[in-house]
Amino acid sequence: MRIMRTVTRSAVTERALAVDMSTGNARVPGILTLLILGTAVLLPQVSMAGTPPAAIGACGPVPSAHGAVIPPQDVDMWDAPVDASGDHELILAVHRDGDRFCYRYRWDGVVHTVAPVIHVRRGERFAVRVVNDISSQSPGEGVPSTRIPACKPMTMPAAPLQHWVGYLNHTIDDRYFHMPAIDTNLHFHGFEGPASEENVFLSTLSTPMRACEYRLTIPRTQPPGTYIYHPHAHGASDEELADGLVGVWVVDPDTPRIPRADQHVLLLSYRVSQPDDRPYPANFRAELKGYAATAKAREAALRPASPVPYDPFNPPPWPEAWPMRGGGLTMDSSGCGGPFAESLMSVDGTDTPAALRIPAGRTQLLRIINATSDTSKLLRLRDAQGRELPLRVVERDGVPVSGDMQHPLAHYEAMTELMLSPMSRAAVLLRAPAGAAFVLSSEPYCNGGLRELQHDLLRITAVGNPRGAPERLRSTPVVAGDTPAAGLIAYVRAHPSRVHRRAITFTEYIFPKRGKIPAHQGFYITDTTRPDFREHPFWPAYRAGATVPSNPDIVVRRGTIEVWYLINTTLETHAFHIHQMAFVEERTYAGIPATVDTVFLPIGKLLPNPRDPNFPLIEPSITKVILDFRHVPRGTFVFHCHMLYHEDHGMMGVIRVI
Repeated sequence: MRIMRTVTRSAVTERALAVDMSTGNARVPGILTLLILGTAVLLPQVSMAGTPPAAIGACGPVPSAHGAVIPPQDVDMWDAPVDASGDHELILAVHRDGDRFCYRYRWDGVVHTVAPVIHVRRGERFAVRVVNDISSQSPGEGVPSTRIPACKPMTMPAAPLQHWVGYLNHTIDDRYFHMPAIDTNLHFHGFEGPASEENVFLSTLSTPMRACEYRLTIPRTQPPGTYIYHPHAHGASDEELADGLVGVWVVDPDTPRIPRADQHVLLLSYRVSQPDDRPYPANFRAELKGYAATAKAREAALRPASPVPYDPFNPPPWPEAWPMRGGGLTMDSSGCGGPFAESLMSVDGTDTPAALRIPAGRTQLLRIINATSDTSKLLRLRDAQGRELPLRVVERDGVPVSGDMQHPLAHYEAMTELMLSPMSRAAVLLRAPAGAAFVLSSEPYCNGGLRELQHDLLRITAVGNPRGAPERLRSTPVVAGDTPAAGLIAYVRAHPSRVHRRAITFTEYIFPKRGKIPAHQGFYITDTTRPDFREHPFWPAYRAGATVPSNPDIVVRRGTIEVWYLINTTLETHAFHIHQMAFVEERTYAGIPATVDTVFLPIGKLLPNPRDPNFPLIEPSITKVILDFRHVPRGTFVFHCHMLYHEDHGMMGVIRVI
């Protein structure tokens, strides 16, 4: 739940605003106000005090009008300049321009301010330098790569430890902190190589150059497909990504079957300043403040009690942290369709509904990316008469649905709807005769306090007459039982003794002011397999000279297989993501298994609570995923909710593969 500029984005946003309102820190529309003002911040290792802000206009013109999508610049890494270390290198300078962030870079002598589509090939080695120009010009942008020292981890503040009563009466170890968005780094989402090559614990503020150099080698086993890159600086990633720091990287197939001109990167993101899709009542802020006060009063009244006995893989219902009624606001009795609006969207920076013209008679590859920080989208495709059409999905989260890495477009899955969590991707084949028209839309679904509406995102028109040589591409429906996802599910069911089960539970709370610590929210992702669990936020500790945390939450052995039960105990959707690997979701939103790297977690089910009817019981939703560690490189990395406001405020854990 994250405060936005105009009471927007999702229930994540709205309840964050409720907390903010309750402390008296109301926002001024058009200006980002921090969730809760406080003195605890992440402490950079290099002082930034007194540096002037980046010049206005650093991120170029603001796209806003409805119109044709403007594709981002393609950057083929094999054509990038060679750095002093002998690698092809791209330099991305991070700038802040008012309420926007952007990557500035130079390609073919031209300065660009829209994140490029980075093309790489399997087995290729390359370098990306991320330069922190957020507060002032960095000295690390114009020096040889050999002068960039190794970056160090971001340090955590000396935040006091508080204890609260949490899930099933277990203890919450709470630490409140606030970090302004002055640090940044880089995460290659979906990269299956060693975690050390794209270490997300590093800080660009840890060296005088204010820059980090990432040298990556794409594994030969990396699936050819669509991936995404974005910052992962803890406490700042939500704001930075939502406001523009996000781009696409593509692993091109060994033998491309569709020309680059017939491939379309469609980045779904928030419009600049994230306007709402509908207005709020005049008294909404006052009602929201009272609503938050009701939730905080309940948390303050809880007293320690004996933990409740439970089955970790089938836990009992537990009370929701937010009320059904408070301050004049009333939630829907179904748990769906609350009073909160959603943010309006853009496609490649063009306000929705955007327009895309495709050549008639030629198969097009639509790379659809949910590049929002906190909003899942349910997508459907319709024709000009409004009839729903199947989406021919050839790839999910970079992985061909057939598992055929040599022929990734040879088979597709026909889907009537497609749920994309933040950072989820899908590649869709589309071929149409001249004059045909289609609409890609986002559709309502049960999203807790957010009332989803139907929105047209992209209007597609096929133009011109087919010409040239006949297409060689032939794509046929995949046989569901023949996919790698189905094969791994069958193996797990046939060999249960070889598989370790783990319960991973998502919880969230609102804590009242206590002493000098202001009211704030806590978000937790906890291994609840053992009965002695404690909920705690992401809080890494480092030994001297180390670049990864010494306190992992989970340790697994390479070569093992685990089934994780992802347990959502809240009335808010979540999105599970783990770095360095894809995994198998046993049953997707569409009811079929799939190999993905980010998965949508639906809300729990509302049940009556006789002891406190205003805080209903939640029967948690359970999503089962299979994690195959047989081919994952050893190392230390993270798993988290990819609703980035949740992640930034604690909902992230550390895993070590040994």
